[in-house]
Amino acid sequence: MPYCCVHRRRAHRESRRLTVSAPGVATIVRAFPARPERRRDDAGSPVEKRVAALHIVHAASEGTSDCASYTGCELSPHFDNLKAMFGPGNQADEAPSGLAATPVLRWGSHVGHLFEGADELRDLLVPYFRAGLENNEACLWVTGAPFDAATASAALRSVVLDLDDRVRNGQIEILDGDSFYDVSKPLPCDDLIAGLLRRAEHAVASGFKGLRTNGNCSWVGSDQWTEFQHYESLVQINVRGHRLICMCSYRPEMLRAAEMIDVIDHHDLVLRRRSDRTMATLAAGDSPAQPDRRQQRTFDLAMAAAQMGTWRYTLADNICTYDENAQRLYGLTKARFLHSDAGVKDKFHPDDLEVMWSRVARALDPQSDGHYDVEYRVKQLDGSWRWLSAWGTVEFEGQGQDRRAIAISGASRDLSALKQAEELQRLLFNELDHRVKNTLATVQAIVAYTLHRSVDVKSAREVLSERLMSLARAHELLTARNWMGADLRELVHRAMEPFPAIQLDISGPGVEVSPNHTLALSLGLHELATNAAKYGALSAPAGQVELRWSVEAGRLNLSWREKGGPPVKLPTRRGFGSRLLEDLLARDLGGGTKLEYAPEGVRCEFSVAV
Repeated sequence: MPYCCVHRRRAHRESRRLTVSAPGVATIVRAFPARPERRRDDAGSPVEKRVAALHIVHAASEGTSDCASYTGCELSPHFDNLKAMFGPGNQADEAPSGLAATPVLRWGSHVGHLFEGADELRDLLVPYFRAGLENNEACLWVTGAPFDAATASAALRSVVLDLDDRVRNGQIEILDGDSFYDVSKPLPCDDLIAGLLRRAEHAVASGFKGLRTNGNCSWVGSDQWTEFQHYESLVQINVRGHRLICMCSYRPEMLRAAEMIDVIDHHDLVLRRRSDRTMATLAAGDSPAQPDRRQQRTFDLAMAAAQMGTWRYTLADNICTYDENAQRLYGLTKARFLHSDAGVKDKFHPDDLEVMWSRVARALDPQSDGHYDVEYRVKQLDGSWRWLSAWGTVEFEGQGQDRRAIAISGASRDLSALKQAEELQRLLFNELDHRVKNTLATVQAIVAYTLHRSVDVKSAREVLSERLMSLARAHELLTARNWMGADLRELVHRAMEPFPAIQLDISGPGVEVSPNHTLALSLGLHELATNAAKYGALSAPAGQVELRWSVEAGRLNLSWREKGGPPVKLPTRRGFGSRLLEDLLARDLGGGTKLEYAPEGVRCEFSVAV
């Protein structure tokens, strides 16, 4: 699947004409100043300009090599670096990328990559490193979830048949990220940069053309973000003039709006795979005679790919204007939305209004930095709620005591998937807490009953160990099923696993039982089987245990019958097994347990609601 490319360079106030060509690629430019002056007569949204700072989107050009060009772009004094990414140049300064979107990269490039899953890492990085190896470059691949070093090595080996020889010769290293970055300590930015430059110098000294790298950055969390982006900015500066091509891979669903902009800011080029061919047609199909329309489409495509939309709220008329992407995010049918009390209360979730207005007030304060960042829920057209992250910057006019806010411009991003994951995590933690407490209570009861009835420490240790192992087998079964319950047939077979299979007659349909029922039935069957092995049917070679179950009228009926063993006598005292079966299990199963000491063999009936 083709990739789209987003470029960023610091803006220069001087407009120039840009013509960039690459075989089989149409290039479209979206250029704005990185930090526009806050003038009332500025055209367009300052944050829109900030977000879009010099985007270039590449699209397949249906087999042609024509390039799109137009005026109105504001370019930096370092324009040669940007042009070098795709334009023709000295072949000694170029390296094949292995990527269709940008076939050639200049040495000294710093490239970003946005990926959704393991398949995208494979599809981009395998040809990227294959091209480097075939071009006699040294390579360093620092992998991470969901594409670890073993998986990456296997994928690359399928297209580079002598990969193992190249590894032994020191041409390529494929490492897991945790062996390269120590996330428990502050990031040693200067040491990492120095090590990277030493690797590049060593590669050239060893006869290679240079060093090509990739690092999976999906491990970087919000608490490490600022530090890691400082490292990225150092990479951006230090790769210049060196025989280095560095690529960094990020997962966009883990990035907030401001963090997405950081990624764009700190790389020459950002790659992201398109979801379909339609996006390629939209980006490449406009007429060069319509540059404004083409610029807007390019910007819209980049924002849609990041699941973002832009907006601008003006204080004078109390109106917020949303672009098409933002209208979809906010559940609006029109671009202009009046922030009246009634309108705001209807659109924004009542539990989020206080924090939203407090963040607005803080950003509008003339003494503040004007930064606005908040998360809230907005009502959709169907009445459902969607979580959004909104980020923006206040436009001020005047100086000193006359400084006042006139507008807020920003972008919003869909947080629904992230919030759903957070809610699931919260539920899992609560459920884990509940299950740990239940398990500890069960263990406490087992220990107390066992020690109360034991005559010596050795026998108590043996019995207690067997009972806890039974509980552990049940936990193992539930863990394999993510604690969603268990199949009764598998439960029975695991519980009876320590006992002679030839003496067991087990029959019943597949039935899903809850986690609580799984633990209770596992303990109950273990007590019955242990008692049978000591005193009942399983203690005699000809003895048999018949275990049957069925489901009728929403109830599980399970029957345990022993035969062929020694004659059964009614016990003179009530032991742990009897207490467990008749008291504890009846409570945990929410049904009935009937234990009968028939002369021909012990019988037990369980009745459980399913």
